[in-house]
Amino acid sequence: MNDSPAIKKADLGISMGITGTDVAKDAASMVLLNDDFSSIIIGIEEGRKIFDNLKKAIMYIASSQTTEIMPFFLLLILQIPPPISTVLVLCIDLGTDLIPAISFAYEDAEIGIMTRMPRAREDHLVTLKLFLQGYGLKGFCNFFACMLAWIIVVNDFGFPPFQLVMANGIFISNHN
Repeated sequence: MNDSPAIKKADLGISMGITGTDVAKDAASMVLLNDDFSSIIIGIEEGRKIFDNLKKAIMYIASSQTTEIMPFFLLLILQIPPPISTVLVLCIDLGTDLIPAISFAYEDAEIGIMTRMPRAREDHLVTLKLFLQGYGLKGFCNFFACMLAWIIVVNDFGFPPFQLVMANGIFISNHN
């Protein structure tokens, strides 16, 4: 009996790994390596957890990228000296962004993950909502908080914020 068309058409086609045919394994979305039906629930829960954790990691990275790139746009547009160099951006990415983003892979599943409705086939990992929330809302909040902190520090060192606009990297101090 050829079950591959039915397996292919199903929302979640499942095939047996040991006793199943090669055709059924190729058509299936999930292959049970141990032929135990209780593995289906464990596999679905693990897949949902991985999907959620990948979305969290992408959101984290997207929100930090806005904070790192916007000072260079301000340099091009308003000629404000950047508060951070490109080498330091790389150090921040490798030193502080990489480890927390990887830690999302080891995060436990959220409560009620199996009570949610199944994801639609059209639901992608990166959506417009995630993109706008990561780069837009959270990214710009981080950026404005960081720029405010930088302006306060620069002002404490004797460089008023209005002197930074069109400064071309040359600071003029009134405290001679």
